[in-house]
Amino acid sequence: MIEYKTLLQEQDWLLLVDLYDETDMFLGHGKRRDLAKIRRAYENSYRYVTGWQDGRIVGAGRMISDGECYAWIHDVAVLPAYRKQGIGRMLIETLREGNEALLTGLTSSFEAVNFYRSLGFKKHKTAMARYPGRSDYLIAD
Repeated sequence: MIEYKTLLQEQDWLLLVDLYDETDMFLGHGKRRDLAKIRRAYENSYRYVTGWQDGRIVGAGRMISDGECYAWIHDVAVLPAYRKQGIGRMLIETLREGNEALLTGLTSSFEAVNFYRSLGFKKHKTAMARYPGRSDYLIAD
């Protein structure tokens, strides 16, 4: 049984870094084990959620929002052994709960495009991004 939490205790932050290290998410900050940056990003988010099993974080994600018009979902990750069990769906549903009227955007990994489509997300015709470094997600002009 997966337990979902919307708060992290002091001892939980390294477990969150472990998740992002193992999934190679969070713009590489997980692999670099940049606890301070990941923690600040989470603490400055509108909301976040983690999924737990047997004392381990098996999934997580966060939302940035103004709470009125727009929201953006970031850093959704589920450990490979726990995928296709509804954890990602529950993370997204928990982030969006009470915020369904907001225009909600996200950037998907290549592998997760169909997953987000199954949740009602659609490709945006004019979305643009400016990465701090090179990215396989940018389309060359």
